[in-house]
Amino acid sequence: MLDAITARRSRYLENRHLALALFAEQGYGQVSMRDLAAQLGIKAGSIYHHVESKEALLFEFIEELYEQLLDNAALAARRHRDPATRLAALIEAHLALHESMGLQFRLAELEARCLSGERLEQARALRQAYEEALLQPLAQLAGQPLDAAGRGAVASIVSLLNQLPAWLDASGLPRGQGQELMKRMIFGTVHGALRLP
Repeated sequence: MLDAITARRSRYLENRHLALALFAEQGYGQVSMRDLAAQLGIKAGSIYHHVESKEALLFEFIEELYEQLLDNAALAARRHRDPATRLAALIEAHLALHESMGLQFRLAELEARCLSGERLEQARALRQAYEEALLQPLAQLAGQPLDAAGRGAVASIVSLLNQLPAWLDASGLPRGQGQELMKRMIFGTVHGALRLP
């Protein structure tokens, strides 16, 4: 019996990316639990043995993304004391993460608003913690703590970072050229919005 449960759980984990793709392609609100079950190759009646709820699964995807972003931010902070170098490393790590977590970025930007209650608050707290990681080197570069406008600019920069790779894919530019353009756009936004030297 335990082997059968382990096998079902393993099959679910192997196919979990299919649920992620379904949410990203159709939109969270358009996907039912029956759709999820079909996509995962699970009988509709047994989906709740694998997934607590549709909202719990959405939160899981968003939480994974921000935990990885925060891990990358902690690594950049340990490796780079110079704020400009740390900021560049943060941006590089953020853009590189799109290679493996592009669909999670889409969900974090477009579907996080579908969360409710504690999950919504947790998702907001994770994003805010990540924004704080970006604020630290920016405040050092500015030579002072950032005011409300600076904090708003950082929130916008995170949204821009989250959306640029999708824009790049649609642009048809070669990957290297597009990534260089993305970096210039981000740094231009940072310098312009925060009036950095």
